[in-house]
Amino acid sequence: MTVEPSVLCVRCLYKDARPELGSGGSLIYCMKKERLISPKKACELFAASTQKSREDLNNSLYGSFSEEEEV
Repeated sequence: MTVEPSVLCVRCLYKDARPELGSGGSLIYCMKKERLISPKKACELFAASTQKSREDLNNSLYGSFSEEEEV
């Protein structure tokens, strides 16, 4: 499946593209909606995925670790 550049889901912070979901690339799991969806060109929940926003989301989900805590 070729995804159009205007599709928001491929650039969204809430996209979860884990292969074990078994969608074959035609569907995307939306963490915010908590379900598989077809790629959208418009979405009220869209949040641009940047390195900072991904780090913030991961820290909120999994907590953060400082380098001093690592053994």
